[in-house]
This record gives sequence, structure tokens and C-alpha cells, in this order.
Amino acid sequence: MKSLQILSVRFEHALLLGLLIALAPAAGCKRAEPTETQPLLCYVGGTMRPAMEELIRLYKDRTGQEVQLDYGDSGSLLIRIENEKKGDLYVCHDPFLYILEGKKLGHGRAVAALTPVIVVQKGNPKEIRGLSDLGRERLSLIMTDFEHSTLGNMLPLLFGKAGNEADIRRNIRTTVRSGGETANSVGIGRFDAALVWDAVAFLRRDKLDVVPIAPELLPVPGVDAVTSATGHSYDVGTIRVTVAVLNCSARPKAAEAFLNFVATEQGRKVFKDFGFTPLREPQK
Repeated sequence: MKSLQILSVRFEHALLLGLLIALAPAAGCKRAEPTETQPLLCYVGGTMRPAMEELIRLYKDRTGQEVQLDYGDSGSLLIRIENEKKGDLYVCHDPFLYILEGKKLGHGRAVAALTPVIVVQKGNPKEIRGLSDLGRERLSLIMTDFEHSTLGNMLPLLFGKAGNEADIRRNIRTTVRSGGETANSVGIGRFDAALVWDAVAFLRRDKLDVVPIAPELLPVPGVDAVTSATGHSYDVGTIRVTVAVLNCSARPKAAEAFLNFVATEQGRKVFKDFGFTPLREPQK
């Protein structure tokens, strides 16, 4: 009986030792370092998605590096970046880079710009030729949300420059947050006209026509500013599209390399080909 008890104790000790050995690596482990082939995670505001998909394809063909794209509303993505502290890159338009850098969440470079344009139904049946025409009677307009979209923040400034803000506002039937939804609603004939970004209009050029806004009615760089829903005041003379490397990136060198590729002449040309406004000169 005594020998059986000793054998039982030895077995329990062996079992306990085995468990300790098995658990030791887990108890002292650190998060695995990313490998060189691991995809980068890039958050992309919806307006920039088509151009970025093409750039990601070109970059993979050139380097073999994969970049996973997570897209959505730029403001919502910024909140996720701040709360989750993960990801490698963030593609946005103003004012979100100002906020990102102000919170010390990353740093970026401008690669393109966005310009507001008027979109009308195909063939322009209402014969809208400029911004002031939007104040004519019996027009039905849809606009992006005045408070929760960057272009919406700019609308009072643009309408004021046209000289008939009250008349234009009278014709606005509804507002939505998405520029894509705004343009689509005009394209299917629900509304006569809207203001959207040039890149948004470009993607729907087969369904609607574009009427440029006269240069003298566009915001002036260094002069015209608005205050966003976040309370930040920023220059709207040039709405920059930027690519930022996040401070939480596990592979900052790889992320920086992708940013540098997007900022090349080839990368900026892709944005131009997708209807974005070229910057006057490369931004560093």
C-alpha cells in the first residue's frame, strides 16, 4: 500500500510539472512580431477607396507587399484608430489629418486634392450653368449634411459667394452624409442637382453631368476657413487628400515605404486618373 501511495504522489508531481512546462511559454510570451510578408492594414475614407485599390494593386505587383484595405467614413475610422490603436496607415481628406496629428496618432503627406463641383442629371435638362443657378425657382436640390460632412461645412461659404444663399437653401429638399448617395440621387433623377467632390462625380460620369464652379466662387487658399463639427477651424482653400503612417503601426518602415510610393509622381497620377484635383506641387 505504501509503495502505491508513493507511486501516486510521483504521478501527481509529474503531471503538475508537465502542466507547468506546457504553460510556461504562454505565461511569458509576447505578442508575435509581424513578419516581413504580413499585410499592412490601411484605413481609407470612402471617397479615396477606388484610387487606393488601384494603388494597392500596383504596389503589390512591384514589391509583393500586400495591403489590406478597411474603408468607411473618415471620421468614424479616426475614432477607431484612436480607440483601438491598431493598423498601419490612414488615407483621409482634410480636416482629419489635422486632428490625427493634433492627437499625435500619426503623420502624413498630401498626394491630391478635392474640389467641389455641381452634378446634374444627364443632359442637364434644367440648364444649370453655375452656382447661382441653383437658386432658381422650382429646382429640387440634395446636399451633403451641413454639420457632419466636410463639403457640407463649406456650403454656406460657397452659397454666400454665389450671392443668393437664401434662394439656394430654399431649394434644398434634403441632406445626407454620403457624397456618393448625394450624387446617386441626382443620377437616378430624384433631384435636379447637388454639390459633391470632383472625384465622387468622376466615378458616376456615365449617369450624370458635371458643371464646374467658377474659380472666383471657390474658396481661396489662406483666406477662407470653416469650423468643422469637431470644433477645429481649418483652411478650405485646398482640401488635401493625405496618406498617414500611424504611430501604432507594428511595421512603420514598411508603412512609410508604401506612403512614399503613393506620394510619387506615379501614385499622384493614379489619383488624377480617378478624378481628383492634382496638387500644385508635390507635398513633402
